[in-house]
Amino acid sequence: MIKSIFYSRFHPGKGHYSPQSVSDGNHPAPITPPLPPTSPPPTSPPLFDFETVSEYIIPKQELCDRLVTVCTNKYRVLGYPVCLEDRKYERNEFIFNFAIVLDEGVEYSTYKSVVRKVAKLFKALEEQSGFLSNEVTAVGVFALIEQVLEDLNNYSECMIPINESNTINIKLFPTYAPPPQVKAFHVPVCTVQLENLMDVNWDLTMQKIVPFIDGINSVRRISELADADYNLTRKCIEHLLYYGCLVMVDVFQFGAIYACTAEISILVQDPSLQEECQAYVSYSSPRTPFPFLLQLYTSLTQGLTLKKWCMENATKLKGIDVRRFISFGIVKGFLYRSHKYPVPAEEKVDKASPLAKYLDGGHHFDEICTDLQASEKEVIGMFEGRDVQIVHR
Repeated sequence: MIKSIFYSRFHPGKGHYSPQSVSDGNHPAPITPPLPPTSPPPTSPPLFDFETVSEYIIPKQELCDRLVTVCTNKYRVLGYPVCLEDRKYERNEFIFNFAIVLDEGVEYSTYKSVVRKVAKLFKALEEQSGFLSNEVTAVGVFALIEQVLEDLNNYSECMIPINESNTINIKLFPTYAPPPQVKAFHVPVCTVQLENLMDVNWDLTMQKIVPFIDGINSVRRISELADADYNLTRKCIEHLLYYGCLVMVDVFQFGAIYACTAEISILVQDPSLQEECQAYVSYSSPRTPFPFLLQLYTSLTQGLTLKKWCMENATKLKGIDVRRFISFGIVKGFLYRSHKYPVPAEEKVDKASPLAKYLDGGHHFDEICTDLQASEKEVIGMFEGRDVQIVHR
């Protein structure tokens, strides 16, 4: 949330000067500008002292026309100072800045475009009509920045007319963390109904791959089924992953080993998650009782393959989709997969071998099988005759 927006300019007689400022309402005095000796002190605590950062708000020409950020008193001031040179101004130049104030720890990348756009808009207005240097029109600046502050904080966008030819159009776009790298062996699982969101304007590759995103096919398999380039398929899936439309899981295999994590306690304590689990894993009615599902989850242990686990609990799995049972635990984080990694029994490895790059302990069988387009049995056969050990972790 924006704490304050203020307009500052270099006044020929007053120096660094901040004539207009507005706050979010929690701080009636967002900054402390230089006051005349006869002025009463502010009635509320300021966010920061303007004089301490004034040289960065109205800087020398070398810092003008670029983004400037400075932190003070646990707040971040983000501005884009502008310098206009013209003989009509006193000292032949007019320097101004529209800056916003945020909490220092807030992610501020989305606000960079805001200060740039506002600065360039008012630069154009000043060049066209002297909007800021004219004392008559400059009076309206306070109302404009007040409206910008309220609209951005309340609606994350604003569209404010200035005159017949100019309008302030700003939209704050949310920023997300970069998605993890998508590998060929990853299996995307939809969190939304992509078919309902898709239209004719979507990317052609995206339209081709969406029907094959079913929680079973790997990224490589999806590209093959859709007859789409693998790199384009991967980029499309990364795009969907970035916006939270997908989560990634491992290839489901009955030969895999799964076990519970400490997060299983969240499932025990959250009734809504328990109901979600029952609805997701049951394919018949009545739904399988949650205590029964919890017992099955906790019976998954290290050293026990899923195939063997299914054989031991065959009578208990009626009405339960095993694949959805496992994928629910993986997605929610209370199950983890124990992967198999080939490692050399000795330190010496024949680097000329095409399999040597997979023997560093960082490549599990899912990745190797996908890269070589071979089954796990075939890959194990490739390692026969070599001094290789299989490690589970």
